[in-house]
Amino acid sequence: MQEELKLLGLNDIDIKVYLALLRLGTSLASEIANKSQIPRASIYDILERLEQEGLVSYIVKDFKKYFSAAEPRTIVQTLEYRKNKIKDIIPQLEAIKNKEQGEISKTELYEGTRGMETIMYMILEEKEMFVMGASRRTPEVMPFFMDKWHKERIKRKIKVKIIYNDMPNIRESYKKAKTILETGKYWDAKFLNVKVSTPIMTIVFGDKVMLATWKKDKPSAILIKNKDIAETYKQYILSLWKIAKR
Repeated sequence: MQEELKLLGLNDIDIKVYLALLRLGTSLASEIANKSQIPRASIYDILERLEQEGLVSYIVKDFKKYFSAAEPRTIVQTLEYRKNKIKDIIPQLEAIKNKEQGEISKTELYEGTRGMETIMYMILEEKEMFVMGASRRTPEVMPFFMDKWHKERIKRKIKVKIIYNDMPNIRESYKKAKTILETGKYWDAKFLNVKVSTPIMTIVFGDKVMLATWKKDKPSAILIKNKDIAETYKQYILSLWKIAKR
């Protein structure tokens, strides 16, 4: 629970005080200090900080301040508000970046499931994606995440052209996953004859190219951001699409 509360920007002491106040109910600063075992000299600064975060409020009775913890559900509302405010300024930030840097090339390395999730979320910002060298390893490496990701992809109507390695086990896996993938709707697949399963899967989305290895113990990917390179890979995949089979 403490790790989740840190997403609000709170430190360990802030969390300790907030949880103590939740347990106490409306209380004086001295009572909160005793419950949380925080020195009285520091408690007012912490309470003021929590008040600014919208997690604590107070009333004055008989010339004394009584503090109350905000309803826990407001935490979610606070996060949603912040997320929406950040979304509002993203176009401005991107405009500044593009103005300062112009069209640049960038290559980044992502490792582990967290790194792969980061790239997969990037894909959800585009309208379409093109894939080759697919071997149905992604659901094995990140099963729960990919189920959630596919639901979001379908919700956003992101179109996919994907070329699988044509091997019996891959065809069988694809056949079982058809319902999840919503094939024929936003997921169009073909198979390309290969002698061995290729270890690299290539995904093109927007001005980016992802070269991924889906090793179960440590998946990783190189992400290339370059408009010309992305377009070249896209056209290459489309040329293979013409000779691939259903």
